[in-house]
Amino acid sequence: MVVKVPMDNTEFKKELQKIVNDYGFIYCKKKYYYDLEKMTVLINLQKSNYENSYYVNYGFCIKDLHDGVEYPKINECDLTGRFFYEVNGEKDFKYPLDIISNDELKTNLEYNINSIIIPVINEGVNKYFELFPEAIYVATLKLKKYLGMA
Repeated sequence: MVVKVPMDNTEFKKELQKIVNDYGFIYCKKKYYYDLEKMTVLINLQKSNYENSYYVNYGFCIKDLHDGVEYPKINECDLTGRFFYEVNGEKDFKYPLDIISNDELKTNLEYNINSIIIPVINEGVNKYFELFPEAIYVATLKLKKYLGMA
């Protein structure tokens, strides 16, 4: 029988950094950034106050709407969301350190990055609304006006 050893905070962060770096994100001010001509993409971690787990949040910050903001915080982004974690067909927004393996972390992060972040990087922020039409309700008013949606 294989005994699963819980992942600690340091190992989780180290593995996450390896994965997002492979996609071209850079680490700065405790967050990961991907810089484009018109947009900055952000990935950050949020530790759960109640469990040994993390939330992996992401945001898209349109540069035309934020003059001089080189490294935005998640609350400064025009559109935000959260990666999900899936194991055995069950989905949750928490990445549980006590049961997640390195392979599961890699699989889940790569899936989220490839299905959410990469399409927006390649096709622009409008692609996010194609993928997630309900996101119109959480987008900032500035973004909706900028895109002609308000």
